[in-house]
Formats: sequence, C-alpha cells, structure tokens
Amino acid sequence: MAAGRTAELQRFIDGTEAAIMARAPDYPDAMAMAARIFSALKTKGGDAPGNPPARQEACRHLEQALGKAHDSPGPPGPIAELADAFAALEPEFTWHRRLQSAQEPGGFHDNHANAIIVGKGGLEDRGDALIGVSLVAPDIQYPRHRHPPEEIYLVLSPGQWMQNDNPMAAKQSGDLVHNPPNTWHAMRASEEPLLAVWCLWLEN
Repeated sequence: MAAGRTAELQRFIDGTEAAIMARAPDYPDAMAMAARIFSALKTKGGDAPGNPPARQEACRHLEQALGKAHDSPGPPGPIAELADAFAALEPEFTWHRRLQSAQEPGGFHDNHANAIIVGKGGLEDRGDALIGVSLVAPDIQYPRHRHPPEEIYLVLSPGQWMQNDNPMAAKQSGDLVHNPPNTWHAMRASEEPLLAVWCLWLEN
C-alpha cells in the first residue's frame, strides 16, 4: 500500500486496476495508458483538499446500481470486489453535477452525479492521473462530449455507450470503453441506472 494512503482508498484503487487488467486481452489499445496510471498510483499524491462529503439527488439510484454491479453474471470476480470497495469508500465522496448541466435537456441536471476519487478535488490530490465515477439515472443520457486526455471507462452497471457519433452500443458490467484523445462520446442509462468508473492520464 502507498505510504499515507487510507486502506479504503487503496482497496478501491487495487480493485479498479484488477477489473481493468482482467479485460486486457479484449482491450489491448487501452493497456499502455492503464499501466501508466496504476504505476503512478503506487506512490501517494498530495493530501486531499478537505471537501466535505456530499450527495446529489441522483444518488438515490446508487444502491441499485451497485447491486447490479455486485450481481453481474458469472462467478464472483473483480467487479463484485470493486463494488464492495466502492460502497465502503463512497461515504467520503463529494458528488457534484456536470458544469452547466442545468442547460441540458431531458431532466439531466437532477438525474446525474459525478465524483472525483483521485485527482484535483478528490480524496487524493494529484496532477498525473484522474479517477472518478459517473452515475446516471434510468432513461437519462449523459451528454456528448470530448476532451484531450485519453480515457478508460470501467462499466459497473449496464448501459449504452456512443463513440464518434456511431450508434449506441450496449455494455455490460466489467466491460471497458476506451476513448482515444478527443473522441466524442456519450452514455445512456436504460431502465436501470448506469454507473461507471473513469480513468484519465493527464501527463504527456
């Protein structure tokens, strides 16, 4: 464990790494970035800024989403372990809405929540790697967007995903979504909430 890091946060980081690496043969293009992130995380970053824990309205769906992750098909494995680690750490999260979300149509503003876990504003401050989570209420779409850093989404509860304006594609618990730099992407929950961890590498 990285010196000075809480056991709960280390368990979550280890669980995220195990779940991503379990799918390495299926997503070879994403593994170089994943290796950089988890190599960097062997060393603790700076102290957290002390933001108080907070939940948004959409967090009412969190228990259902974690249940879907924990009960994903197949034998118990890294997704179930990550769901348990997530549940243990979540009371420390400062959940927030996407910037300017009130301007989005379809009830998005009150039906989504994001939290930074590692990175600026998270439970551990650092500038090289960013790990967070997004929760989307049933039948709500997270808006199309893009950003320069490469990104991996780790799907915890099922939903639909779009890349580069292609049709939405269903993803199941344990699947990855790899977004190269500046890839347009969006996600949509079906009749159940969507929950996903995202990882970005911020250094060149």
